[in-house]
Amino acid sequence: MSSQPAPANVSFIVPVRNRAALLRTALASCVSQSIESWEAIILDDHSDEDIEGVVASFNDSRIRYQRQDSGCSGVAAAREAAIRVAHSDVFITLDADDINHPHRAHRCAELLALTCPRLIYTRVRFFDHKTGSNRPKPVFQPFCAQLFRYFNFITNPGTAFNRSAYEAAGGYYDHHLCVAEDYDLYLRMSKAGVQILGLDEEHVSYRKGSGSTTEGQREEIRKALESIRAKHVLPPFSFESVMQLYALPELAQTMLDNPTTKALWSDDRWQPDI
Repeated sequence: MSSQPAPANVSFIVPVRNRAALLRTALASCVSQSIESWEAIILDDHSDEDIEGVVASFNDSRIRYQRQDSGCSGVAAAREAAIRVAHSDVFITLDADDINHPHRAHRCAELLALTCPRLIYTRVRFFDHKTGSNRPKPVFQPFCAQLFRYFNFITNPGTAFNRSAYEAAGGYYDHHLCVAEDYDLYLRMSKAGVQILGLDEEHVSYRKGSGSTTEGQREEIRKALESIRAKHVLPPFSFESVMQLYALPELAQTMLDNPTTKALWSDDRWQPDI
């Protein structure tokens, strides 16, 4: 491949910490895109594995390696650093263990190559290479600003946004959040008037089972949600009422019937009238 590729129309933002073998598959899905005018920025968050070697093995100048600065760590800082060096104005989120569908870069370029601030999210396909399970996310919730204030129905691996949307939200990820940093960013986008568009299309396959949510991770998420609710001055709420008022009936039923999800997103501040 030429050492001088066409200017990138889109930038895959890929934070990574170890998981070198899975990253190789993710990058192969970038190389398989239906258009050539993309770049992938691999932001290595102090891995112990040879991430730079994986990038070099592709011998593709569109795949760019950068190591996280000393003293900085975490996915929020990594995504922010990758966006800082991106050559395009369209940013596609790609976790190091997920797989792009071949049309993803083309569709994101079509939908986000405009000056108005826009965030898109899509239906994702769940897969588990251990069990062979492969199915689309069963319920796709169209964007509803009222619901989004209290419950994140956007699956982050299926998102992309343009630079004007990022800048409208302040142009940063919150480094204080070790999880749910995407939710915080998208809440700021919504409050800033960014157009948020849900597309019932599959753009990415989301690997399940490679890092299941443990009890400790659930506690981290709950603490992050408490911080986000305070930051955005969200009033106490009843999860049941929010789901029944704003969510699609099938989503509301699924969430209310799932004790783990219900416990995760319920607001401990809520005190029902007695």
